Amino acid sequence: MASGGVDDDLVKKFEEFCTLAGSKDKTQMTPKANGKLVADCLDKKYKAYDVKAICDASVFPAVKEKGKPNMVVNKANVDKYITKTAHEIAKKKTKNTKIAEDDAEVKTLKAEIVQAIKSAGPNVKVVKTSATGGVDKMTDASQYTGAHKERFDATTGKGKGADGRTDKVENTGYVGQYKGKDTFGKK
Repeated sequence: MASGGVDDDLVKKFEEFCTLAGSKDKTQMTPKANGKLVADCLDKKYKAYDVKAICDASVFPAVKEKGKPNMVVNKANVDKYITKTAHEIAKKKTKNTKIAEDDAEVKTLKAEIVQAIKSAGPNVKVVKTSATGGVDKMTDASQYTGAHKERFDATTGKGKGADGRTDKVENTGYVGQYKGKDTFGKK
């Protein structure tokens, strides 16, 4: 089997990061998804070897399709990604730039990386509601005062657009300040 320690669970983890990073297709890993995967799963353990730079500059461009911005997520590419990452980290760890891809150090690092990705998932921060309670006044247009009150419809809360922002001046009389338009001869 050419895909070593890569199984469906690992491919699913990669797909989770793809959808989390805003990709419409879960089989297309964008550079943003790659960065999120590295930051959430590998950065803590391999920060000393600058794993983020390794994956951004060496691994991701080598694994993605030539001429395309994204990497196709399948067993072969995931295996290639993990093997290349382990190889690049092993180069820095052993300070041997000519280390072979089938070296024991690379194999141990590959197993560690697979375990790190499987055990960690996308780190999603949840937005909490405000504890102060002042947000209600900001979002309820019926409580606005002064000039802001004029900019919104009090019943629906919708903005009035340009009508709410500017005072329309109608200079349609005999002279600019003439107020009695259409009143001549109506006695």
